[in-house]
Amino acid sequence: MDHPDSKQSYKSGYVAVIGRPNVGKSTFINQVLQQKLSIVSHKPQTTRHQILAIHSTAAAQMVFIDTPGIHNQKGTALNKHLNQTAQSSSHGVDVVLFLVEALKWTDEDRRAAKVMQQSSAKKILVINKIDKVKHKEQLMPFVERLVGEHHFDQIHYISALKNKHLEPLLKVIYDYLPVGEPIFDEDQISDRSTRFFITELIREQLMERFHQELPYSVTVNIEAYEIKGRMHHIHANIWVERNNQKRIIIGTQGDAIKQIGIKARQAIEQFIEAKVNLKLWVKVKSSWTDDIKAIEALGYTDEFKD
Repeated sequence: MDHPDSKQSYKSGYVAVIGRPNVGKSTFINQVLQQKLSIVSHKPQTTRHQILAIHSTAAAQMVFIDTPGIHNQKGTALNKHLNQTAQSSSHGVDVVLFLVEALKWTDEDRRAAKVMQQSSAKKILVINKIDKVKHKEQLMPFVERLVGEHHFDQIHYISALKNKHLEPLLKVIYDYLPVGEPIFDEDQISDRSTRFFITELIREQLMERFHQELPYSVTVNIEAYEIKGRMHHIHANIWVERNNQKRIIIGTQGDAIKQIGIKARQAIEQFIEAKVNLKLWVKVKSSWTDDIKAIEALGYTDEFKD
């Protein structure tokens, strides 16, 4: 939606996107903004931070909150932090989008639904991945069961990956937003810094290459970032928990880390629209995912923006 009706007022507000891991939240937000803000992979818990994605048009400013998927895994301090971050996202927002995968309902969906129910905001059930449903008549009983168990103000069917039926959903979100001035500058697309997105782009390449070999114990931080002329010089650390994980990432004669560096550099150059000299180091911090101080030091706090 690009232009408001002449009788309509400018609106702005917050929209929480809630659901279990791998249901398509980040893909949806990337499509709405037509820019890659949230990294995407087939591995659950790819999203680890709460990210504000700011969609500004002539009619409204919609501030989408992309959150980690709400999951049932327990144990590490990192897992607990991810769930707490996701659960807090539904408070103080104007609209909640509850994303589910068409014809799929799990215990993690049920847990996410409990978080959604705690919000006083308008609630929209978004059935995603409808492009995968061959027999559309199967959707009706599936949706009827969800509506029978939970209250929703609207129901929408989309394919975030195929960018289908997003516009009608955005129009409904607009209707639910309060009248108000933009919350952020109109040219701002997120509350996160460039450094943050660079670490995420590096981590995405790690997830893509090692989604089978490595668990969730990989993270990235920027050690140095300097601009000299037209070249951006970036030194980043890749943190793992064990020496064997370090060996996997480095690979035989450094081949794996070299390929990660090439692909990450290309992604970063596309994002910042500048030439990049990227250097990566792999370091070991034993059991960092279960160490609260280590988690905070590596950026996993709600206040962390860099």
